[in-house]
Amino acid sequence: MKIIVVGCGKIGYTIAKVLSEKKDIDVTVVDNNPNIFDKMVEPIDVIFISGNGANEKTLIEAGAKDADLIVSTTNADELNVLCCIMAERLGTKHSIARVRNPEYMLEFNKLWKDLGIDMVINPERQTAREISRILRYHAADDIVTFIGDRVELVSFKVSETPEYFVGKSVSQIFDNNMGILLAIVERENQALIPNGDLIFKESDIIWIMGRPSQIMKFFTLIKKGPKKGQEIMVIGGGKITHYLVELLNRHTTKANIKIIKKDRSKCESLYEALSSASLERRCLFIHGDGTNEELLIDEGIDTMDACVCLTDRDEENVFISLYAMRRGVKKVITKINYIHQNMAKSLGLWLGNIITPQYITAKTVIRYVDGLSGAVGRNIMTIHQIYSGDDGNVDAIEFQVNKKAKCIDTPIKKLKLKKGILIGCISRDFDIIIPSGETEIHIGDRVIIFSKNNDIRDLDDILEN
Repeated sequence: MKIIVVGCGKIGYTIAKVLSEKKDIDVTVVDNNPNIFDKMVEPIDVIFISGNGANEKTLIEAGAKDADLIVSTTNADELNVLCCIMAERLGTKHSIARVRNPEYMLEFNKLWKDLGIDMVINPERQTAREISRILRYHAADDIVTFIGDRVELVSFKVSETPEYFVGKSVSQIFDNNMGILLAIVERENQALIPNGDLIFKESDIIWIMGRPSQIMKFFTLIKKGPKKGQEIMVIGGGKITHYLVELLNRHTTKANIKIIKKDRSKCESLYEALSSASLERRCLFIHGDGTNEELLIDEGIDTMDACVCLTDRDEENVFISLYAMRRGVKKVITKINYIHQNMAKSLGLWLGNIITPQYITAKTVIRYVDGLSGAVGRNIMTIHQIYSGDDGNVDAIEFQVNKKAKCIDTPIKKLKLKKGILIGCISRDFDIIIPSGETEIHIGDRVIIFSKNNDIRDLDDILEN
């Protein structure tokens, strides 16, 4: 597979590095700074071309006429969109554009298909989503998203709420009206696709799937949802903080957010941006230095349910996070860009609460590439390996259903599915459907399939021969 990455800043470099480490992928990096490679912390195995990614000659030199994918990650939204359009007109099959401006994102969602761009990545928004999920699901170990974040797959330990699960069967806890699918149970280094008779053990790890709102209701039901009126302190951050406030207003119950920013003009700009979207009502904006102990104590860090550190300096974020943990804050989230995660962990930060925007974005691109690598000319959208153990692997695969599929317009209970296949979720227009035996798959649906130890490259591969 041939991939072009335009722009070699933090985001572009990380994407190029991760892609170059994958088998059978040739990466070409385009950047208008001829000395960019000299500044890299670690060399990467790519072809480097100096030039403007929106220039036809540069794109042709980079191989745009027969490339499988272009990922444009420069700091200019308009340039990224133009690079993708130019490359696709030259022959590149797929494109991903980095778009950061919140106003562009709203408008662009309506136009990106018409422009021929397959995916839009927004590192700040994706980072905010990750933080929002950590705050919403404090019992969750891992979260995977599908269908434009409209569906979530969440794992958690039964030991977090043994009184609710241990000794009970699947059918006693889950029913068809919950809007939740029990997808997988991990037990003793094995993955089980459960039936209704399976009895839960305290050592189990559970994977559930559904809309974010339904997942929230389930966690509230088992007493592991966020408490009403969470007190959250956010230190620093610009666009990430803007998106985070938006997501917390949408998904949590009356969260109270204190935002501390050192730069007065940026603090005022953030207030104005949130006010224009009517998102400032439960926010308190404080102009001050988040490393000032007296300020943090005065603003009630001891009473906070969570502290989110989003300044531009890794050292400040680590320092404030360690201080918040010592003051007893239960949930501390730390953004880092350059410090290695293992080093941050060795200092006492919990690895699951360390956020690195470039790796979150790279992970999104990798999932898209994994879908393309197994789906050139087919109907796979994304592939996620969610489990690997003694008894093999479990993949979650998102398909776009076309008219050639053999499984359409037939109740699922009548389909002869291979062993180890579970139909997890169906997206149809604006509906998210957790299927029953009577549910049918239709042309145009997006379907999420769980597959244990099956080589699935097409939707019809879920059926027995």
